[in-house]
Amino acid sequence: MKQSRIITSMVAISFGLCVGSVQAFDLPKLPGTGNSSGGSTENAGDVVKNTRNTIFSFVKAKTGLLAAMGGSEQLAAQQKLLEGMKAGDAAASKDDLETLVTIDKSATDEINKKVAANVKLDANNKAMAGSSMVEYIKGLVASKKLLSSIQNVAKNPMSLGANAGAVAYLAKELPGLLSSGTSTTSTLFKYLGSNGVDLSQAKKEAADLGV
Repeated sequence: MKQSRIITSMVAISFGLCVGSVQAFDLPKLPGTGNSSGGSTENAGDVVKNTRNTIFSFVKAKTGLLAAMGGSEQLAAQQKLLEGMKAGDAAASKDDLETLVTIDKSATDEINKKVAANVKLDANNKAMAGSSMVEYIKGLVASKKLLSSIQNVAKNPMSLGANAGAVAYLAKELPGLLSSGTSTTSTLFKYLGSNGVDLSQAKKEAADLGV
C-alpha cells in the first residue's frame, strides 16, 4: 500500500513538471490569413489603394495638360468620370483601375496629336500646363515607387482575397503605364519648352524618372 502511494506521488510530480515546462514556453503563432502576401509584410489592400491614388493623380493631371492644349471631344466625359471616382482612403477596385488606364491611354493619344500639330499655347494655357505638368510627374514618380510593392504582393495570389483581381491587373498594366508615362514626359518637356512654359519645378520632380 505504501509503495503504491509512493508511485502515485511520483507520477503526480512528473506530470506537474511536464505541465510547467509547457507553460514556460510560448508556442509559435500561426501566420495570419489577412491581406499580406507570402513573406511580405505589405498589406495588399493598402498597396492597391495607394497605387490607385497615385495613378489617379497623374491621370487627372494629364487631363489638365490636355485641357491646356485645347481639349478633346472626350475630355469633358473623362473629367466627369474622374470627379465621380472615390480616391483617398476609399478601397480601390479593379473597375477603378481599368477606368483610369482607359482615360490615360485616350488622353495620351490626344496629347500626341496636339504635339504633332504643334498647337500654340496662350499665357493662361502656359500657366495651366506648367502646374499640371508638376502634378503629373509627382503622380508618375509615386506610382513608379509602388511598382515593386505590386510585384511583391502579386507573388502569392492565394493570400490576396478580394484584392486578387486588382493586384493581377496592376501587375500586368502598371509597367506599361509607367513606360508610356515616362515617354510622354520626354515628349511634353520638348513641346512645352518650345512654347515657353516654365518647366523648372517639373524637371526637378522628374529627376527620378531619368528624363
